[in-house]
Amino acid sequence: MSGLFTAAFLEKIGWDADTYERSPVELVGRGAGITTHPELLAALAGSGAGTRDLGVAVERRVTLDRKGRVIGERPLPQILTSWDRLQRLLRETVALRCYHLGHEFERVEQKGGALRVHFVGGRVEDADLLVGADGVRSSVRAQIAPEVQPVYAGYYIWRGAANESALAPHTRRSIFPNFTFFLPERQQVIGYPIAGLDDDLRPGHRRYNFIWYRVADAEALQRMCVDANGHQHAFSVPQPLIRKDLIAQMRADAARELPPAFLDVLDNIERPFFTPIYDFSAPRLVHGRVALVGDAAATARPHMGFGVSKAGDDARALAGALRDHAEIDAALARYNAQRQPQGEKIVLHGRKLGAHLGVDLRTDEDRAMWKLLQDYRAMMDWIAVPNFLSA
Repeated sequence: MSGLFTAAFLEKIGWDADTYERSPVELVGRGAGITTHPELLAALAGSGAGTRDLGVAVERRVTLDRKGRVIGERPLPQILTSWDRLQRLLRETVALRCYHLGHEFERVEQKGGALRVHFVGGRVEDADLLVGADGVRSSVRAQIAPEVQPVYAGYYIWRGAANESALAPHTRRSIFPNFTFFLPERQQVIGYPIAGLDDDLRPGHRRYNFIWYRVADAEALQRMCVDANGHQHAFSVPQPLIRKDLIAQMRADAARELPPAFLDVLDNIERPFFTPIYDFSAPRLVHGRVALVGDAAATARPHMGFGVSKAGDDARALAGALRDHAEIDAALARYNAQRQPQGEKIVLHGRKLGAHLGVDLRTDEDRAMWKLLQDYRAMMDWIAVPNFLSA
């Protein structure tokens, strides 16, 4: 998503931008839910992607107790979109001839103002600028700033999306129309409606996005990251390779702990997957003529639902700096000065919200934030809300 935003904004200011995807196939069918923010809507409009048929509108937030009774409610209109929908909109902004699948970055050579970019398999491209938009485990960042490493937060999420049509009538009536919370001790469950397959927004054809935060120390995570073939992964396990015993244990825990409606959602997710939570903020986003954007530059915990919004803002700021400065190096310095502090601010805010889970509370401020967020009303006021940066 970061790369598509960057290419779209660079094309807008007259640059020739080529996007190289590591994946050999089009990135579709991922289905994860995404919260929209004013910054995301502005970036979509400015990039030319637009906001048509973006997602499902919800009007309120509710919190459930263990029996599924509503114990709290807040009006908060939001549009909930999905990774699939945003990727499709952005993909349409990039010409087919400029979009290259199956190209894994290997290394970059810099000499003066010229770059030579090498890909695995032997392809070489010359360029004026290389943008590392390749996520939290960025290969570009690994070369230019190998000391910058993602830090495990001490918790992870089980996630997936259930088809609306498969859910029980009570689930469709009670939680499906809402942004819904369930907040047991040192856990957090969130759900909200998103479009169905092929961006289908018709009632009965949508999906319900499910997110369950759970605590696990680094040793427990390492055990979870052994896949079905016995291979140890460093960061996470691809969805098809997650061990069946982990999924079975998670479902057994859910049967004991979740309210009926959330359990119904989870029971109708055929292939749930887990995502460990990491964060970091790079102290520099620019190294010569190489710039980092999106999660490659700074990855925040997902409590704000702001990752794609930040990617769009980074790309817009980079293109704006290049538009306003005749010299590329001056433009990149401006980009770094604008976006590095902002990325750090977002990361620190995510850590504050993560205090709810009670992991690694080192300071009085951490403990005060933990105490505040034990109140479900505060959680509804703080998690994934718009305009949090200005507030």
